Amino acid sequence: MFTPIQRSTRSLFLSSISRSTLLSKLRTYTLRFAHSYPSTSHLPTLRNVGVFAHVDAGKTTITENFLDVSDVVVNPGMVDSGTTVTDFLPAERERGITIQSACISLGWGGANKNDTKINLIDTPGHVDFSVEISRSVAVLDGAVLVVDGVEGVQAQTETVWTAMQRLGVAGNLLLDVGDNDNGEISDDGNVLPSPLPCISCINKLDRVGADFYNAVDTLNKKLKRQDGSSSHAVPIQMPLVKCELTNKVVPAFPDAVEGEFVGVVDLVSNPMRRIVWEESDKGKGGRPQLAVEELLVGDEMLGAAEEARFNLIESLAEVDDGEISEHYLEETIPPQSVLIKSLREATINNKAMPVVAAAALKRKGIEPILDSICSFLPSPLDVPAPAVQSVAGEGEKKTKKQKKAEKKKKSKDDYPLGHPLHDSLLALAFKVVHVKGRGGGDGRVVFARVFSGTLESRKTLRSVNAEMLQTGQAGKNKVERPSALLELSGGKMDALEDGVAKSGEVCAIVGLKNVETGDTLVLSGDPMTRNVCLGGVSAPKPVLTVKLEPKGSEDERKLEEALRILCVEDPSLNVETGDGDSSGMGGGGGILLSGLGELHVEVVCDRLTREFKCDVKIGEPAVALKEALTPETVLGGEELINFEREIAGNRIQAAVALRLEGVEGGGGEGIDGGVEGQTILADNSIVLSDVAKSWLQMDFGGEEAEEAGETEDTEEIDEDGGGEGVENKCAIALISGIKGALQRGPKGNELTNVRCTVLEVSTENGYGDDQAGAIRAAANFAIQKLLRAAGEGEVVVLEPQMTLTVNVHNDYIGNVLSDFNNRGGVVSEVNSVNDSEKQVMVGKVPLKSILGYSTKLRSLTAGSGVFAAEYCAHSEQREL
Repeated sequence: MFTPIQRSTRSLFLSSISRSTLLSKLRTYTLRFAHSYPSTSHLPTLRNVGVFAHVDAGKTTITENFLDVSDVVVNPGMVDSGTTVTDFLPAERERGITIQSACISLGWGGANKNDTKINLIDTPGHVDFSVEISRSVAVLDGAVLVVDGVEGVQAQTETVWTAMQRLGVAGNLLLDVGDNDNGEISDDGNVLPSPLPCISCINKLDRVGADFYNAVDTLNKKLKRQDGSSSHAVPIQMPLVKCELTNKVVPAFPDAVEGEFVGVVDLVSNPMRRIVWEESDKGKGGRPQLAVEELLVGDEMLGAAEEARFNLIESLAEVDDGEISEHYLEETIPPQSVLIKSLREATINNKAMPVVAAAALKRKGIEPILDSICSFLPSPLDVPAPAVQSVAGEGEKKTKKQKKAEKKKKSKDDYPLGHPLHDSLLALAFKVVHVKGRGGGDGRVVFARVFSGTLESRKTLRSVNAEMLQTGQAGKNKVERPSALLELSGGKMDALEDGVAKSGEVCAIVGLKNVETGDTLVLSGDPMTRNVCLGGVSAPKPVLTVKLEPKGSEDERKLEEALRILCVEDPSLNVETGDGDSSGMGGGGGILLSGLGELHVEVVCDRLTREFKCDVKIGEPAVALKEALTPETVLGGEELINFEREIAGNRIQAAVALRLEGVEGGGGEGIDGGVEGQTILADNSIVLSDVAKSWLQMDFGGEEAEEAGETEDTEEIDEDGGGEGVENKCAIALISGIKGALQRGPKGNELTNVRCTVLEVSTENGYGDDQAGAIRAAANFAIQKLLRAAGEGEVVVLEPQMTLTVNVHNDYIGNVLSDFNNRGGVVSEVNSVNDSEKQVMVGKVPLKSILGYSTKLRSLTAGSGVFAAEYCAHSEQREL
């Protein structure tokens, strides 16, 4: 039954055709197949969508209205009153901002509003919680970008857009994709990453000064795609206002009459429709009722609507040379089905971004957004399978059992692992929270996206990540059975029907006690997924540190447990024991908590005292400094560095030859015009030479050896995930020793952007598991010796630099600029806001210079100024 699909999809995946052509043809086959089988019939009508925006652009209000119009709730929650479903943490409701990404499901379309299932993730807009954006992007298929109708694209709009472009992402996930280009086909048949297909909503059109077309213009001017082209935002609606003078409903053209936003003209339908939300005729829960009518010949609004639709067709013809281009050249009106098809394909292929209008606070414009999600954003069948990491590299053999399983799978279907029509389970744990009373133990609840296969409660799962694969520990000590699967409903969770999550779904899992954010979940005993994992979820580096001092021994125990839980939930947090030598926090010990900014640390400390009842003294924040080798620095070489000690009467000895090099993490123009350059932080990396690999016996034999019967991988995984696995203790010890030594630089700060190449390893007693301890100690000793010997200027201290955006009235811009210069900042631009009396200043400044800046800004601007600070890079520390 799979033969036609097999032949067609294999030729697609293994040929070097364009991504857009591949996806278009792939959808034809997969949709036809998916509708034929009950286990996959849900896929064409499934949407996994995230809502993104600058802070306070109204995305949570839009999300709450989604729940209202889809009848999930009786009335939409209000951000100002703290009654929202998706912002359920006390800190979120008090501050009126989203702190944690919240997941919820709803139905839309058809008479019963259930034709399409939408798994929705409401993400934070504040840059301090960007880890929530990173992990949401990893599991989504599409996005809704909300933009303020008055301000247009703002600083953090650009930040979330960059995250949505998934730069450095492979198949939805963050990992090194080598020399492959985005959108091309890799050797294993997986399609490498592409940006999230996106629609945009211009919100807050009920506010004074709102300008739909100016906001669309900022989308095209400020948001760039991976290839440098514009976002190609195309309005699919014409907003309507009620004129204050005539009380008539008219188009809201630029520089035209002002009035109250009341509706839109749907430019996609044929004939076009006028949709007006009548506040005087409120229905269920006080919701404005829709009045929909066709625009017929003679309607005074028809001419303006036809011009707007022509602009839409023209924009699509620029990126679609198919049927829509023919209609454009012939100046004919395309059928509605042709226009929808062209818009959908352009959106999914990241060639266009449909734009709609809304005033969410007035509950207007909500239904067309949901219609657009269903019509234009992709299903799991429309996106490439995620890229998969594997330890099956050159020279590594696969077991006969695995080869047999792979051959059997390929004869059945030819979809790559991770494709929703593939049989083997492959899921990503993208978020972990703790809910009292759930799952036993510490109440750990794991949110996961099922990319392929079926996830079932009570089935034994194995969790693995890239580090475990690389060190040969895959399958060790992380085998568990989920006790239940839960559906998504904000802060509340209900059991999933039948305890099954199908491919493409997002669900919550209870009963997994050891799974962490970024782990890959596979079915224990499945040979197809034995040595593979997804790329995981990236976490930004902390930039701000506070010292926590518990007031008693009992509080210390509570604090340690609370921080353990919080670090599991939030990978961007870092906790260390303060020794007072270099933290900038003074002596006296204590615990150092590091986060992404003042608000991030403040929220975590609030949770410690309120949620975990920890009685702690919280110190003043200090900047988290880093150390790095300059890119020109090379320490060490081929000479072996010997280590020997006598411990408890036993002599241990080992020697290693290492080379340490500074790595460019990526840069840009310096904040002083290139005098002091920026450094983008990169994780330290470890490279083993062929000589080192040979001594460590890391070449386990090849396919030829197995066929000759000379080697046999003895790992057998039973249903419970047990069995004997391959574990190279000396290699693990070597890597552990290197990582431990690279945690601190010679000046006591965290070391970053270093490549360590192991050239040679040697011990007097030769290779053996009993030499692991000596090798670990030798690696640690050698790195510390090399770092201590570094010359002047070869190791630099780095401090975080922030991009500061300040929105201020014209009367106060001089005060702000003068203060900014005094703080060591460098202004990059000052622009007017939409011809108003406000200006926006953008510049770069050291983080340490703007601690507590909100209080100072209120003083400088009589309380009217607002700002956003976003981490951009590190640069060499300097004195002001």
